[in-house]
Amino acid sequence: MTALEADTTTVLDAVRALVPEIAQRANEIEAAKLIPADLIQRLTDAGAFRMFVPRQYGGEEMTLLEGMAVIEEVAKADASAGWTVMIGADFAPVFGRFPQNVLDGEIYPEGPDTMARGAFAPKGVAIRSDGGYLVNGQWPLASGSYEHQWMMGSCIVLQQGAPVMTDAGVPEMVLAMVPAEQADFVQTWDSVGLRGTSSNDFVFKDVFVPDEHIGNFFGPATVDTTLFRLPIRLALGPTHVAVVVGIAEGALSDLRQLAKTKRPAFNPTMRLAEDPVFQYRLGQLDIRLASVRALAEKEVRLMWDAASAGEPISPLQATRQRAMVARAHTECVEIVNEAFGLAGSNAMYNRSMLQRRLRDVRTAAQHAAASGEIYTIVGALLVGEGVPPAALA
Repeated sequence: MTALEADTTTVLDAVRALVPEIAQRANEIEAAKLIPADLIQRLTDAGAFRMFVPRQYGGEEMTLLEGMAVIEEVAKADASAGWTVMIGADFAPVFGRFPQNVLDGEIYPEGPDTMARGAFAPKGVAIRSDGGYLVNGQWPLASGSYEHQWMMGSCIVLQQGAPVMTDAGVPEMVLAMVPAEQADFVQTWDSVGLRGTSSNDFVFKDVFVPDEHIGNFFGPATVDTTLFRLPIRLALGPTHVAVVVGIAEGALSDLRQLAKTKRPAFNPTMRLAEDPVFQYRLGQLDIRLASVRALAEKEVRLMWDAASAGEPISPLQATRQRAMVARAHTECVEIVNEAFGLAGSNAMYNRSMLQRRLRDVRTAAQHAAASGEIYTIVGALLVGEGVPPAALA
């Protein structure tokens, strides 16, 4: 199995046709720190960025597993391209946190390919003003080198200089959406991995955001699809898994190819592929990656089936799904790291895709979605102990 969902789709087939060129242009992507505009256009034409847009707006309305298969295919060719597809596609359920009349009249009036960039860590502040909020802040890690119409930033709401507290005892947060031209980018992206994602900082300075452009990131969606019914963290986490699984699959593919010709320095009579110790370790890595896929498919399918039936997702089910996301990142980092080690000195040169994949997967695993803190919440629920309500949002 080479993808998270065996069933092919029109989008998956179209993207697979682009994969060889994406892989061939990986050096170009890394050097430019962005995905070339012509590749972005062809990914758009393939439907990669409208995978999760509701059909009522002309989108594909694909399932999570179908979308994950697309992202994995791209990430296997180039991690930055896979990450970019993930980010662009994931804004569909985020748009769904804004009023439906905004989606109808401002987001999708001309079709499903409206794009956004932004960041969801609350690095901005919002002060109530007549009919909206005055927003200021600087947000890091706004990935995506595609043309976009909207920018989003999460903010802490202030009143008289202090955070407004919710009934749950945490600061009130709002998600501000503004036209892209009202944001200024700061060229901060100089990273060890995922270099082609153009994940720069952006700034809102004294931007007035009307109430209809204020979303509740953790609230319910205003448009009803199975994906949009999911709490936002559950909707977005699995696509991160698709990226790291794609990177890990690419690393194992690189290693298999290398093993066919590489001869160990102190045993030149044998190809690496003939070494039983290598075979044993490669077999382990293959099964470990298959286990990551199996767990991801199980947890995503259980969650999807519940949402499709209109059933609530229990706190334990929700936190187990988030723990799956964290575990997948940890395991994929270890798989790629071990593949790098098995490749020997070949992997340490900049010309090696394995060293790039190691940098990329390690960078991807720095995302908040990969945080192991969720294990504590799962454990507390398993033994019947209380957890803060905010931890379950």
